[in-house]
Amino acid sequence: MNNNMRIWSAVDKTDTRYTKDAKVGGQQITSLNGTAMIMKATEIFGPVGIGFGWTVAEERFDKGAEIFSGEGDKRVSLGFELNHTIKILFWFIQDGQRGEIEQYGCTPYLYKSKYGCTTDGEAPKKSLTDAIKKALSMLGFNADVFLGMFEDHDYRAEREAEAQLEQAENKEAEAARQQQERLDWLKKALETMTGAVTMNELNKLHATYARSASRRNEEKFVKRLAMAFEERKAQLETKQEVAA
Repeated sequence: MNNNMRIWSAVDKTDTRYTKDAKVGGQQITSLNGTAMIMKATEIFGPVGIGFGWTVAEERFDKGAEIFSGEGDKRVSLGFELNHTIKILFWFIQDGQRGEIEQYGCTPYLYKSKYGCTTDGEAPKKSLTDAIKKALSMLGFNADVFLGMFEDHDYRAEREAEAQLEQAENKEAEAARQQQERLDWLKKALETMTGAVTMNELNKLHATYARSASRRNEEKFVKRLAMAFEERKAQLETKQEVAA
């Protein structure tokens, strides 16, 4: 393993037990548990304050958009939104050397909601957590989420399966259950490919299934999918020739 990637490779995969779906700014995202990230950092560097930590370098409230109430002649200004911003210097010790990362965290403090003007009294705490999570992400923590890999259903399912196996009391039984689940998946994939009615549909199906099997290092599955692809391809080509 490249020594430069040692930390990254140890922390880049996310445990799905500590994630949840959330909507931020109208976008669906995977939200990471800050305490879980601190726990993983403790595993890698040691206790907070000894192996890693942070100092607050700057803290402020930034003016945002103007808030209005009413319409037309009755429209009045209520002031401006306020966003809490914090800047931290995150440090860590690795192989006797001290590293330092500068990062920011931001949280809406005063804003207009459907209930009127709202303030968030926990904005400073949220901003600090945001800054710490961003600093850790630069070391590779939960990189699969930040790289967008959790948007792939197959990838997420793989992570969930790993978590289930790790937590299982009877790991052999859980491993057998997951293996049977994958065999059932292969059977369904082969049946779906056999039902493809155009080469375009067949190509898309094969690419999707082969990618899923390759990610799991299921070489036998990849070969079986390739065989099914060639068989159905030959059938579709024969139909085209007959039709012509």
